[in-house]
Amino acid sequence: MTPDPHGDHDRNGEHDPRHSWPLPGEHSPREMFSTRLIVGVVIMLLGVTLLADNLGWIEAKHVFRAMWPLALVAVGVAMVRRPQHRRSREGGWVLITIGIWLFLKKIGWVDFSLGQFLVPAIFLFVGGMLVFRSLKGPGEVPKATLNAPNGDAAPGDHAEFVRSFAMLSGVELRPVSRPFRGADLSAVMGGIKLDLSSARMEGDSAVIELFAFWGGVEIYVPPEWTVTSEVTTLLAGFIDKRRPTSIVPTRRLVIKGTAVMSGVELKN
Repeated sequence: MTPDPHGDHDRNGEHDPRHSWPLPGEHSPREMFSTRLIVGVVIMLLGVTLLADNLGWIEAKHVFRAMWPLALVAVGVAMVRRPQHRRSREGGWVLITIGIWLFLKKIGWVDFSLGQFLVPAIFLFVGGMLVFRSLKGPGEVPKATLNAPNGDAAPGDHAEFVRSFAMLSGVELRPVSRPFRGADLSAVMGGIKLDLSSARMEGDSAVIELFAFWGGVEIYVPPEWTVTSEVTTLLAGFIDKRRPTSIVPTRRLVIKGTAVMSGVELKN
């Protein structure tokens, strides 16, 4: 059998989509809607508008005055479509929402400003998140921690689940007396510092769920812990400031939650 030069067929000669690559002249759906394509279309529309203005068909200034919010939508779509910048997708959706809102206002479909909607929406969002997290309760304990196969949790030694809510204040936590099982952190216009550098984890993994609004969260972890971030950032940042180490990770910490106009820092 002649080997397939593209490597996208199995032994039976059937096409295997898991190993397929675009042939010359072909484009994947992601490439067809790339940032370059979106920016190119926007530039072409600008050129067409200016040409129509020079020919006397339309007045470009009126068109630009009504259509400029669509540039925000184009930039937002470009940010959402870039998989290598996963954390920029939330900001892209914000630009898309604002751009569509402003465009609808320009053409007269919306008769109230974004500011009249934004402030109540922020209060509803923050209050709703706090209520939801309060009613939700602690996250599910990983199965690895239930049996404690590594022997970290001695008989009768209950693990510790850390809860903290900081509003217009600062909180510092350093759980070391009992094995660490997880945490639920909420910072609203405040700051929380969780120092786990000397903590011992119950089992092989633990989960930290956080919510930060106009606040900051600092988390210190031991060098033998590996960290997975699943934090959604909106006009915020998640910064990993851990120093390189040669220690082989033996525990896994998962950080989940939402940060809005806030900063989350990871250190060791």
